Amino acid sequence: MNFISFFSRYSLCVILFSISAIKTDGYPGKYPIENFTPKDYKAGIQNIDFAQNRDMSVFVANNLGVLSFNGNSWKKYAYKSGKKQRSLAFDKHSDRLYVGSQGEFGYFFEDWKYVSISDDLPSELKDFDEVWDVFLINSKAYFCTFQGIYVFDGQKTSLISHERGLDRSFLVGGKLFTQNTQGNLFEVRGNELLPIPSQNRQNQIIAGIIAEGQTTLLFYNSGKVESLSSFGGNAKYNELINSLKGKYVNHVLKLSDTRVVISTQTSGLFLYDLQTGNLENITIQDGLLSNACLRTFQDYSGKLWVGMQNGIALININAPMRFINNEISLQGSGYEAYEDPSGTYFTTSNGIYFLPKGETNSIFLPGTEGPAYGLHKIADKLYAGHHTGLFLLEGNQAYRVAETDGLWKIKQLESNPEFAIAGTYSGLFLFRIDPNFELQPIQKINGFEESSRFFEEDQNGKIWVGQFYKGLFQLDLTEDLKNAKVTKIPGSEELPINDQIIISKIDNELFLATREGLYKIDQGNDRIVKAENFYEFIGKQPIYLLKQDSKKNIHIVAENLVGFFRRISPDNYVFVPSSLFQLRYSFNNDLLNVSPNTKNGVLFNANEGFIHYIPDAEDPVNIQNPLLVNEVFSVTRDSVLFYTRPFGPKTDISENLIIPQNTKVIQFHIE
Repeated sequence: MNFISFFSRYSLCVILFSISAIKTDGYPGKYPIENFTPKDYKAGIQNIDFAQNRDMSVFVANNLGVLSFNGNSWKKYAYKSGKKQRSLAFDKHSDRLYVGSQGEFGYFFEDWKYVSISDDLPSELKDFDEVWDVFLINSKAYFCTFQGIYVFDGQKTSLISHERGLDRSFLVGGKLFTQNTQGNLFEVRGNELLPIPSQNRQNQIIAGIIAEGQTTLLFYNSGKVESLSSFGGNAKYNELINSLKGKYVNHVLKLSDTRVVISTQTSGLFLYDLQTGNLENITIQDGLLSNACLRTFQDYSGKLWVGMQNGIALININAPMRFINNEISLQGSGYEAYEDPSGTYFTTSNGIYFLPKGETNSIFLPGTEGPAYGLHKIADKLYAGHHTGLFLLEGNQAYRVAETDGLWKIKQLESNPEFAIAGTYSGLFLFRIDPNFELQPIQKINGFEESSRFFEEDQNGKIWVGQFYKGLFQLDLTEDLKNAKVTKIPGSEELPINDQIIISKIDNELFLATREGLYKIDQGNDRIVKAENFYEFIGKQPIYLLKQDSKKNIHIVAENLVGFFRRISPDNYVFVPSSLFQLRYSFNNDLLNVSPNTKNGVLFNANEGFIHYIPDAEDPVNIQNPLLVNEVFSVTRDSVLFYTRPFGPKTDISENLIIPQNTKVIQFHIE
């Protein structure tokens, strides 16, 4: 079996994911959101603008300073000026971070050295308050205030103003637009303001402008949306307008795909797809710290930064996964899901739920209170394991089939297809398929008393049980299947199978996930051998999950590895690292499982509900920039040996690092 893996010419590499919207048909869910509070970044509550340099550091205009985030830690600058920072723009040509604040604008360069541009203005031009926006066009910086737009060409500054004053300005397709206090729209050309005559909504303030094909869309604070072309302005997108009514729109951002992000003062974010008309609303119920969203920014990796009235959010809007729980009325830790033509069944720590096809709210199935486990279809009927036994599921009803000492899952025997075996809290239970193709309980199989959450039948009809705490067992059943001859497979120093065993069937092969890598059962002679190609790739580390989905992807969760082996040909796989790695602490770590019986992707069970994951949307590419070592620090001498300037010139030439004698401990700070 051959494997292809993704390697980088750097010893450390960053994996990004394709920037494209994914479809999660049938399962409305939550985006992965990471929040940062004022306590995290140690500055003010309000965050109103963003920028990013070529080293991928993100900068934030905060009401108490300028923040920087390198992916690991926060720092703050300009926090002693007493002025609120309002706007940012990074110029990659001059290596400057332009910043606008209260009655002040300028730029940072090299190692956070600051130059004030506004200090050099003549006194008659210094009468301005907030610099709400900074835009860069053809090496010129445009500082936008309500008193006028200050244009800095690198040497001198000029002013563009209007007799009635100005409001917010916008950069669209390389063109700068502004408006006066009555909402009349102008294009900025040179030092002139050219009116846009076809605008219909007088005396309404524009919150955002985006280009859409041959037209321009105007978004107003009021929630109105207008399509502007050479033929005039027309109201458009009625569903979106109705949703935005009364929400007060603060900002509008066109994403790299076909979606628009609309930040509102009272109702969080709205994501609207201009092609499909799909509308999503992200609020505090979905994970935001606040519904007062001031501005958004899409970084180089495609993630969305949200500046809020009380904190910062980072949303992975292109992630190939969604959280599924409260939004479909699902409660409890998830275990397994199964998509049926009539809908989807979910087993959780609270019981069993059913989401009818086309509906958005699931139904709890009465009588299934308590932990529910595996779902399996036998003779075209769906069964669920439960803390109290086995249930038959039909529509929104659950019918008890058997009472047992807890039942993990049930499987039809391949060697005796008229029978099925269930793994219980204390051994195995035998069932028969009756003439109506329904399961009927027979008895507990004698001779084996261990909990049997993981069991599989081999090609010879023998049953293998992986008991997580006690190791591996082989069961040879009698002809009537009611009794078992049990063999405990001994482990050794070279064969770590005495505990932490998970057994999984993949393409009719039996694999053993252990605390020291992946093994498999040679069914010809019942020997345990290393799964050589997998073993070499995965290494000698604990494996917590191994399961194959309907598209032959082999999903794995290990100590330092989360991803799947994508099948290229019968004996050829490519390993795809998964963005689920960042969410691994959200998995149900008590009973980790993945549900492959869904049409679109798979469902990982989570601490709360499930994570809907689309492997086909996981398209890893190597970022062109390696991880950056921005500081080398000698702990022994308490001194900096190497340091990169955040706004300094960049070079591809290697630099020599001189390490003094007797230096014993060195720290590397990495972005």
